[in-house]
Amino acid sequence: MPEEVLAVLRQLERADERIGAALADFDGLAGEVDSVRAEAEELGALAARLPGERKARAAELERATVEAAAAEQVLGEAEDAVRAADPTDAQEAKRFHIRARDRVSVAERRVAEAAAAAIDLENRAGEATIQGHALHTRARKLAGELRGRSRIAEDAGKEPGPDLEGVAAWSEVARASLFVARGQLSAEREAVIRQANELGALALGEPLSAMGAGALTRRVEQALK
Repeated sequence: MPEEVLAVLRQLERADERIGAALADFDGLAGEVDSVRAEAEELGALAARLPGERKARAAELERATVEAAAAEQVLGEAEDAVRAADPTDAQEAKRFHIRARDRVSVAERRVAEAAAAAIDLENRAGEATIQGHALHTRARKLAGELRGRSRIAEDAGKEPGPDLEGVAAWSEVARASLFVARGQLSAEREAVIRQANELGALALGEPLSAMGAGALTRRVEQALK
């Protein structure tokens, strides 16, 4: 009888190990799906902001360009004033020229900054497009890993839609399916551990505090030596 109980405990230990490995596998996949989901949301938010940000950058560049053109006109007038000034007006004309030149420098700097901001936005948009393609490839690979697995819903293994919304929608399905599958496995593991503890208590003839099937098997093995 003790040996038979020990044999069953060893079977339960192996079952516990298999379920534990499956849980770890599902946890890893769930982590990857969550990462895909988060990146899809981030890229989607950028795509939603992009039209407004482009409009704002274009408007800023236009304002800066108009200001620079006005500053250049004033500078031209200041240069004419310096050339035409008589000795009594020369100092005032020079001060006017210095202010106009400074205004041009400030305006040119604003134009350069506005142009740089517009270029930076387009660079980010281009990078986001590349990220989006890579993310879709990653999502397709994950869907392939989920496809045909037991406990995993069929929709989780289907290829994501072609855009960020498709990737985000797929990730929600995959995430929910993994959550359900993990819940099923956890319930099975609890049943295995409960059965092992019941058998262990029977073999040892004493009540036990709940412990893993492996630790329980080692304890019963020691007791039966």
